[in-house]
Amino acid sequence: MTIRTFWILFLKIIGIYFVLGSIEVVAQFFSATYYLFVTESTETIIKSGVYVSMAAIFFTYILVLFFFVIKPNLIIDTLKLDKGFDEEKIVLNNNSSSILRIAVILIGGLMFVDSFPSLCRSVFAFFQQESLFRNYPKAAWIIFDLLKTIIAYLLLTNSKLIVKIIEKQKSN
Repeated sequence: MTIRTFWILFLKIIGIYFVLGSIEVVAQFFSATYYLFVTESTETIIKSGVYVSMAAIFFTYILVLFFFVIKPNLIIDTLKLDKGFDEEKIVLNNNSSSILRIAVILIGGLMFVDSFPSLCRSVFAFFQQESLFRNYPKAAWIIFDLLKTIIAYLLLTNSKLIVKIIEKQKSN
């Protein structure tokens, strides 16, 4: 299997998993939209802010579906994911660093797919509450999901460095 084929398969699997996990957020989007049309006590500024945030989240999921599932080559070319490998083909039985690198990428991808929808859901719930951040009881979860998403992204993009650190500690 070539490096590019691995990344195409990986991005498509992540995209499908991500979009399937977004069903709950999309349902909340339609529920909140209906609620805003029914109630008249909410201020217009708050309604417009909620509309903008809901539309941004919905648009993000459509972009993920498009780029991860339909056009993963754009992501691979933009982030240069297929560059920096010593070999063009992945041979799993010869090179332990390739296996470690694939494992780090998979862990980062699963973390990202797990944390990003939670982050979007938490931000969406924050805007639904119409409260200040310091008075919001679940503000720590927003920060936690944001940090988890950033760590997952760093695992995905810096897998070679992480494997080097693991192999250094293995040799000591």
